[in-house]
Amino acid sequence: MPLPPGTYRVDVVVRDVNSGATQIRRQGFTVPKYDPKQLATSTLVLATRLQSLSDQPAVGQFTIGNLKVIPNLAATYHRGDPVGVYLQVYNAGIDQTTLRPSVDVDYVVTKGGKEIGKIVEDWRGMSDAGQRLTLAKLVTTDRLTPGDYQITINIRDRVSGQSLSPTAKFTVVP
Repeated sequence: MPLPPGTYRVDVVVRDVNSGATQIRRQGFTVPKYDPKQLATSTLVLATRLQSLSDQPAVGQFTIGNLKVIPNLAATYHRGDPVGVYLQVYNAGIDQTTLRPSVDVDYVVTKGGKEIGKIVEDWRGMSDAGQRLTLAKLVTTDRLTPGDYQITINIRDRVSGQSLSPTAKFTVVP
C-alpha cells in the first residue's frame, strides 16, 4: 500500500491456534520524502527470485509493479544460485533528444575490497516511463567461492551529473 512520507509503526500479532500463545512484534519505519531534483533510489533488495508477471495480474504477495520479488532476508545463497537484485531509481534526468532517462548503471561484485566482477546494465527492453527506472538483475554465483561478498550498483545520471552507489552484502555457501 502506498504511504505518504512520514514515520509509521506496524503491529504484527501472531497467535498459535492450538496453544493460544500470542506474540506481538512492533516495528517502526520511515517513508522518506524525495526531493524531485535529487537522484534517489529505493531500498536495495536482495532476492531469491525475480519473476516477470507480464501475462498475469500484478496482485499478490511480493508483487512490485510487473515483477514478483521474493526477498532473501538472510542474504545467503548457495553457489550456483543467482543473487537477485531489485532497485528503483527516482528522479533521473530526461534526455531532451530521446525524452527518456539517460542513466549509466553497472553492478560491481567485490570480496574483501577486491573487484571480482562487473556487469553493465543493458537498457534494451526497459519499459519504465518518466523519471523512474526499475533495475531487476540476476547475478550469477557460479564462479564465486564460498565467502562474504558485497554488490555495489553504480548509478550515474548523464543529464544532471549526479551519482549514487547503493550497496548490499551477501554470503555464498557451498
